[in-house]
Amino acid sequence: MILIRVFVATLIVSASVHTAQAQTTVRLGYTATTQWLAAYVAQREGIFKKHGLDVLLQEVPGGALVPGLQGGSLDLITLPPTNTILAVEGGLDLVFAAGTAVTEKTDKDVGIVVASGSAIASPQDLVGKKVGVPSIGGFLYVMSRKWIADRGVDARKVSFVEVGFPQVPDLLKSGTIQGAVSTSPFLDRAVQAGSGTVLSYFLADLPSGTAGAYYTTSRQWAEANAEAIGAFRASIEEAAALAKEKPDIARAHMAKFVKLPPQVLASVAMPHLDPKVTEAQVTFWIDTMYELGMIKNKPTASTLIVK
Repeated sequence: MILIRVFVATLIVSASVHTAQAQTTVRLGYTATTQWLAAYVAQREGIFKKHGLDVLLQEVPGGALVPGLQGGSLDLITLPPTNTILAVEGGLDLVFAAGTAVTEKTDKDVGIVVASGSAIASPQDLVGKKVGVPSIGGFLYVMSRKWIADRGVDARKVSFVEVGFPQVPDLLKSGTIQGAVSTSPFLDRAVQAGSGTVLSYFLADLPSGTAGAYYTTSRQWAEANAEAIGAFRASIEEAAALAKEKPDIARAHMAKFVKLPPQVLASVAMPHLDPKVTEAQVTFWIDTMYELGMIKNKPTASTLIVK
């Protein structure tokens, strides 16, 4: 009987060691926004662990994400497709590993806000004005340029400058900028404070299902870690389904990563999670950036998606 107990105990220990060894470490660099909700849920609910991954979420300033991937300190990063396509244009071999969230026609959490009392009432009125965006080359920058260009205005005649979301109300009030591209809750704060009025909720003009960001990696890492990519995708899909089924739990997990006061976070719209990456989504961004003169070459969408 003693020998049997020892044998069973040995099997349990061996199984535990094997399980621990089976965990693949993945370093995921992210910025603290709601779009990565599925990753937050997967981490907090143990879904990554369940799929054999030890995911280390590392909050990184936006400008340090691609260098971190290049330098090998990060394996996956959260990045707008616009930044990825610009990086590919510049010679980097990056690919989209999984989807994050998509836009819908009814979304009113992103828009162009202009200074209250200004004479700006149309895209034409933005010519010669300073418009703040969170990052040059990012999703909101490209979409605001497209919205202006689609209305027959030369977007090159609008002066875009980088401005942090929290600074928008004060900069509008002081006249440092005359407009800004912002998101809730910062957009709402500017309006409520009387600093700005909404010129357009331009996400309504995008095709439904447009992706504003992806989980991105290098082609070299993706090819060398195909199983980890598969496990990551499976984790994100499971987490997205859980977030949809139990939004209160998902919002609680989001609060752990997105650094906003609870009362503010409660008013933020939940993202439309979609773990898939489609060729149609990527083609939309390639075509848009080419038409705006931001890239000279048009890569084939399928080559930028991890198979």
